[in-house]
Amino acid sequence: MGNQSSPKKGRALKTSYEASTILRNYWETIHAAKKAGKPIGYCSGNAPVELMYAFDILPAYPENYAAVVASAKIALPLVQMAESKEFSHDLCSYAKINLGEVFWEGKGKPEMPFGGLPTPPDILLTTKIPCITQVKWWEVLRDVYHCPMILLDAPMLEGTVDNQPSEDQVDFVVDQLKLIIAQLEDFTHTKFNEEKFFHCLSLSDQAGGLWHDIIDLRGEAVPTPVGSREMCGNVFSLVAMLGTETPVKFYQKMKEELQYKTWKKIGAIPNEKYRLLYENIPLWYNLEMLSDVENKGAVFVFETYLRYVWGGRIDLTDPYRGYAKKILSDVFLNMNLQLRYDIMARDIKNYHIDGVVFHSNRSCKRYSLGYYELKEMLLERLGIPSVVIEADHSDPSGYSEGNTKMKLDAFIELLEERRNAGSRG
Repeated sequence: MGNQSSPKKGRALKTSYEASTILRNYWETIHAAKKAGKPIGYCSGNAPVELMYAFDILPAYPENYAAVVASAKIALPLVQMAESKEFSHDLCSYAKINLGEVFWEGKGKPEMPFGGLPTPPDILLTTKIPCITQVKWWEVLRDVYHCPMILLDAPMLEGTVDNQPSEDQVDFVVDQLKLIIAQLEDFTHTKFNEEKFFHCLSLSDQAGGLWHDIIDLRGEAVPTPVGSREMCGNVFSLVAMLGTETPVKFYQKMKEELQYKTWKKIGAIPNEKYRLLYENIPLWYNLEMLSDVENKGAVFVFETYLRYVWGGRIDLTDPYRGYAKKILSDVFLNMNLQLRYDIMARDIKNYHIDGVVFHSNRSCKRYSLGYYELKEMLLERLGIPSVVIEADHSDPSGYSEGNTKMKLDAFIELLEERRNAGSRG
């Protein structure tokens, strides 16, 4: 088959148009549940959301909502309000957006998408795995709303690509999960339904497996059928709805469409020349950056944020330990620098990557640690060039669009020069 291409305008995948409907329905459902007196919990990223669904507690994600606010380009006044309340300029912008809404005073508050976060939450669930900021942020919310807070801890992993957590580490997380179950029993005044929990884990595993298949399909396909900007909008149900049928149905349809486009060699852009890897959280207020490179024949085909922060498989033959292993080993931010390099090197090979764009993210310092070391390692060991852009994932105040565009344009010119030099050699 010939190398056909999708139209430039619109989304590359028809399935992607359903993502906005899923997002809207999610927030409408939570608001309706709150009005009906059903329990609502604020849940942070990578916390055991499947347990919330097993106890019929609807999880609302302040981090996801902050990304929605940033995408609507109304984050700045909320960030400024939080800073006026003496929250540090260096605090994660997700937290500042949420706290700016919580502590808003006076006039001028922007109209919040989907009616804002439902308040007050009835319970808070968080974890130390991605970052410690979540814990301190949730403690502020606990003090404001006077509701119980549950915390899951996990140790950092070390080792190689095939690293597995130790039995002691798995035992540690399993013990915590059972403690959380007891806490949720006390909160809901209901007995834990283990069968329902295992069903939620099964749905979670199906969604994670489908998402991994999708990542592999688009990464391995030449040309890639869909770029990064579109996929950043498609990850939502994996973030907030693991343990339900929605992401399973959504990603099954997406996988089937990708299989067809891969078979027909229908690319996301007309002339794919350079395949890029994006490292870190996207700029929610400027997702256009991810597609601006496409007019130069470059396309982002893989993102560590989409693959190694959300989803993950669960060994259902031993549900508690399988779930604990997933919690421990499927988060990029819970790995040391050597392990992150090993994984990135594998992905560069598997997905035919020509260059890497590192986002040195002011908000997510843990994610951004070691970028210049990784940059050197990739060039010296693999001959893969990279560029570092500096920004924040949700706070646009320090962002220089002109400087970022200049860096990316120069980087693509470098890729072209290297290719031309290689062809002459």
